[in-house]
Amino acid sequence: MSTFNMLLNAIAIVLITLLTANNAFSAGSGLSPSETTTLINHAMQYQPGAKRREITTPFVERIRTDDLSEMELFFKGEWHFLHFEPEASRDAYWEFRNRSDLFGRVAFQRLMIIRINAFGMVAELLEKDIPEYNRRFPVQPYDRYGITYAVSRTASAMIEQDHANEALDLIVQHVTLHDEFDSAYIAYRLPGQFLEVARQNGRATEFIELHDSLLAGLDAVIKKRLVGNPTKVELVKRLPGIVFRSLFDDSDLGFHQWTAEMMELRDQLRAAKSMSINDGFDPVSGQNKQ
Repeated sequence: MSTFNMLLNAIAIVLITLLTANNAFSAGSGLSPSETTTLINHAMQYQPGAKRREITTPFVERIRTDDLSEMELFFKGEWHFLHFEPEASRDAYWEFRNRSDLFGRVAFQRLMIIRINAFGMVAELLEKDIPEYNRRFPVQPYDRYGITYAVSRTASAMIEQDHANEALDLIVQHVTLHDEFDSAYIAYRLPGQFLEVARQNGRATEFIELHDSLLAGLDAVIKKRLVGNPTKVELVKRLPGIVFRSLFDDSDLGFHQWTAEMMELRDQLRAAKSMSINDGFDPVSGQNKQ
């Protein structure tokens, strides 16, 4: 971990302690939305057993909402997003929705998560949001997350509504958009995540073959990236408390770090292939089940 990150962590620990325990900051002192979201994510790391609202609530009266810059207006949406305030978060992100830049891209992603998680708007995502997003924001290697979480949640909701085959079609369509193997796309985990549903609907072979093709494609690209480059590349250190990551979390990654992230994803896909999906491995998180 860099000296800067170590310093940031130390400052965060002190501020978290002051905010949550000593009530040292007054309401008028004003933390910006970006400062608040950073502190919350640090707090979630250092208090893994706490409920999210228990962590976010002490910041409510301390967040500054007046005279915000464009970036801070965006992070105001992130703050409400973390604090389980879907309407307020939606309203903040909505201001960015029609933009074509990175703010617009991530705002659209967040809005889709809010619409499916908070309001169950399955039809709206299927008929409007997902097609519009794919048209406006093609898959890009700097954005490994994209709308994969929103697509996964929409598919899960469809399965609960007895539309399993349509849900599986949605997964296949989404995964096959990521056919360049130029990033560690989390979409590559979806065939393993939905394999059991595919089995129940006579499509296991299709999903296993899709999973294998992703593994092969990713492995081939990694081998090319490692030619003439060190084979030992270090994974970027991340805060585990962050709930929903976005492309902004990857902004500092270079070639070698991206290669490491791709290698880790490949290893997760290999593990998912060699272990039972329902017995010991969760392909969504890439972690062994407890």
